[in-house]
Amino acid sequence: MTWALHGIMIGGASLNLCCVLGSRRSRSGLAVVSTLVMLAAMTDSAFGVFGLGPLPWAAILIAWGLTCSALLRRDAVFAEGARIDVHEAREPRFATPQGGAVRAAAHRGRQTMLLHHPLGLVVTAGQLMAHTVMSPGSGAGGAGHTHSDSLLLPLVCVAGAAFVVWSLVLLVTESRTRLERGNLLGMSAMTAAMAVMPFA
Repeated sequence: MTWALHGIMIGGASLNLCCVLGSRRSRSGLAVVSTLVMLAAMTDSAFGVFGLGPLPWAAILIAWGLTCSALLRRDAVFAEGARIDVHEAREPRFATPQGGAVRAAAHRGRQTMLLHHPLGLVVTAGQLMAHTVMSPGSGAGGAGHTHSDSLLLPLVCVAGAAFVVWSLVLLVTESRTRLERGNLLGMSAMTAAMAVMPFA
């Protein structure tokens, strides 16, 4: 059971990386690095390739997720200002409400996909910490069990479930390319497998 879950986690992260690399709309340097970091964390948790352990990976994922969020926020502000400048410079006869709405929807769709990775990193970090709490020899169920440990697992489960539901909502409610759908499915599968892992 454990190996099957590790396989799903690595497969989901690999699918995510392939889809990001192949998608012109969703591809960015931040997204590529995010998927590589997630794949490395999944591979290390399964095979101990890097020997870092769950807690160091959780710290790396959280740090990179917060960095991505800050950079995406900065880029969004700059892009919004640039769009306003371009719109104001155009002749009125070329500006149509329909065209503006289409461009705005496309921009929101791309920003949503880019934001999906940092949020996934934070959720994955929480799941790795939960794995540490639930692993043999940890505080879970033992003398070192604390109140914060008992709250971590349900909190992470709720966060993971919310992330999967949000990913599936994005999949079915908005126009997505095939690669973006693969991206969302890969992240959903990886997150769901990680949620089950502590109980396997």
